[in-house]
Amino acid sequence: MSDWIRTMVYYGVGISFGVAVAAGLFAFITTVGVVTRLAAGTKTAKHVMLYESIAIVGVTAANLVDLFQLQFAGGVIFRALCGLFSGVFVGCLAAALAEVVNVFPVMTRRIKLTVGMAWLVLAFALGKGFGAWYHLIIGNGK
Repeated sequence: MSDWIRTMVYYGVGISFGVAVAAGLFAFITTVGVVTRLAAGTKTAKHVMLYESIAIVGVTAANLVDLFQLQFAGGVIFRALCGLFSGVFVGCLAAALAEVVNVFPVMTRRIKLTVGMAWLVLAFALGKGFGAWYHLIIGNGK
């Protein structure tokens, strides 16, 4: 097989796998209902299609930036904003998933927590934030 054909097969397989993973991720996000829950919570349900389109554009742009290793003039500020938005998204996804599987009600009954739920959620958020900060500043031993 020539190098050109082998390269095209690699590209085709890579794109196919990427499409399969993206479809699975969006199916998961749709099933959990992150976008619809956020829209309902903010009373902007009429804009759900816009939110979903923005999410698709954002994911596509992030993939292109990663794939082509694009650099931006913003440097640290741009990366910090991307990290902030990514963190907000992951937090919303985790909260929606926890709500769907009723993690918090089950957990509070099991540990017999009657008051202080807000403190528990705050502790989770601060722990996640500290972990992200530590990883950003200290890195993986670099």
